Parts: sequence; structure tokens; C-alpha cells
Amino acid sequence: MERVLVVDDEKECRYALADALTSRGFEPEIAEDGCTALKRVALNPSAYGFVYTDMRMPGVGGLELVEQLSGIDRTIVTVLLTGQTDSRNAVAAMRAGAFDFLSKPFTLSELEMSLVRAAGRRKVLLSYERERVHLHQLIKTSDARHEEEMRKMFVSSVRAHAQSIEAKDPYTAGHCDRVERYAEVIARRHGGFDEKWIFNLRVGAILHDIGKIGVRGSILCKPGALDEDECGEIRNHPAIGGRIVRTLYGLNLEPMVRHHHERFDGKGYPAGLKGKAIPMEARIILIADTFDAMTSDRPYRRSRSTSAALDELQLHAGTQFDPHLVAVALIAHEELEAARVEMANGIKKDYFAAL
Repeated sequence: MERVLVVDDEKECRYALADALTSRGFEPEIAEDGCTALKRVALNPSAYGFVYTDMRMPGVGGLELVEQLSGIDRTIVTVLLTGQTDSRNAVAAMRAGAFDFLSKPFTLSELEMSLVRAAGRRKVLLSYERERVHLHQLIKTSDARHEEEMRKMFVSSVRAHAQSIEAKDPYTAGHCDRVERYAEVIARRHGGFDEKWIFNLRVGAILHDIGKIGVRGSILCKPGALDEDECGEIRNHPAIGGRIVRTLYGLNLEPMVRHHHERFDGKGYPAGLKGKAIPMEARIILIADTFDAMTSDRPYRRSRSTSAALDELQLHAGTQFDPHLVAVALIAHEELEAARVEMANGIKKDYFAAL
């Protein structure tokens, strides 16, 4: 069992969390501040799989600790403990390298859910690190294969980010991959886009919900209706996601990620854009996203058929959705059905291989 480092300047908090972790089979260690934690990790980085740290501490605070830990070992999963979770803190934390939040005070159930999500993220990061080391070795021995392996590594990294989103919401497993496939089907049926544009669309579709990393897991997994504040936090995720993907070199992903919840009639969010003022990629992703939501099982309802989902899209064409793109989706009925069956059967292949 990997060790968990608990960092908190409040003695009662760090010991209480350590006791809770011990009762669930983990091996916790404690540090009274960020400086002590950094020294301990630097001496033996591979000893720690997870770090749960308070955000506000004297000296080295939680954000600085997370950022420095990312530079020491990128496979360590960090979770921030805070009594104040807002979009500004969420963006700062994600950019620093934090994976998740726990709002103080938290229940044992919330801690257990956090540990499950963190374990899933740790698995993804370890796999990604093995691929990175393998790529580094390949670059040393074969310059001819460099470009192709770099492309594969980029796609792997993108998918790892998507899996980190789904690790916070177990009901959406595979959602990002399916949205990517449906978005590509609609774009190719529409025609007129070059391969670079479609590649960007597909990457944006995979990462369209990346901003949910900044939303508390307790909200994403809440079985009942959300209150007004919780709805507001959910509505922040497109803007958070837009800021996160802004730094991806060579790709213009921010507009499609930021605006994938805008409505054609101007009643969407975060900016209330209307009609063709909404980026084309965002309009396509909204249709693909909604189609997948309707054709996937959820705890509160059964999935709809492809025909029923397309009928629903047509019902809201011109209000929620671009009517021209809905018409394209209707024409692509057979391709969407084939893609749906293929994804449901778990057929694995690299959809980027032809690019």
C-alpha cells in the first residue's frame, strides 16, 4: 500500500485525517507544514503516492507545495483541503498541479470517494510516466521515429487528462471518448474542414469537460437535485476549462471548451453567445455531448435509442442547437449508430492513427 503524506499546520486536523486513513488500510505520515513536507518528499520521492495538504499554511502554503511537488515527482497525486472553494482558487490549484479538493469539514464518505478518485488518477499518471520514459529511450535510439512517438505521447496525455475528469464522476466513464467520436462523425458528414481543424476539434471534444476538475466531487456525484450555489459551481466549469487548455501549445482549444454550453438562442452560458457567434467547434461538441448523454445509461434513467435522441435534437433545433448541424446529424444517423455500437462494445483502436 502506498503511503499518504498529510500536511496541515493544525495538529488536530492532521492527526484526525491520519487516523481516518489508517482505519482504511493506508499508511499515512504527517508533516506540520509545507517546508517539512517538501524536505521529506525530496529525500525519497517514490515513497509517496498521495499528498493531502491544507491550502492555507504559514510559510510554504498548499498551492506552493503542490507546484513544487509537481516538479519533484509528477506521479504524486495531490489533494487540497480547504474551507473556501471558488473558481479562482480552483483554476490556481489546477495550474499548480492539484488533482482534487476536499472542503473542510468533510465526512468519511467524502474522504473515501476522494481516495478512490486519487487512486484512479495515480494509476493514470504512473502509466503516463512509463510511456514518457519509454519515449525518451526511443528518442535516444531512433530519430526517425521521434515525430510519431511524440504524437502518440500527446494523444496519450490528452486522454489521461480526460480520464482524470471521469475519475471524479464515475457515471461518465468513457463519455469524453464518445463525444470525440460523435463530434468527428458530424464534422466529416458536414464536410469542408481540413484534417488539422478536425484534429483540433477531436482534442477539444476529449477535453471539453476538463474544467470539472475544479468542481467538488461531492457535487458531481450528488444523487439529488443541486441547490443554487451548486448549480453555479457546475456552470463555472466551461470557463475554468477554457483557462486550463489555453496553455496547450499550437492548439486553439479555448473557444470550443469555454463555449460548449452556449445555446443557439443565446440562453446558454458562460457568455450568452447566440447563433453563429458561438464557435463552430463548440456547436458541434454541444450536439455530440447531448447525444451521448441521451444514449447512455444513467442511474436515474435508461438510455434512449439513436433515433429517439436525434428526434429530441430536432425538437430543440434553433433554440438549444444549431439547426443546420442538427440536420447534418440526422443525415449521419447510420454513422452515429455504428459509432455508438462500436464504443458500447469496447472496441479499442487509435482513432488518431490516420492523421
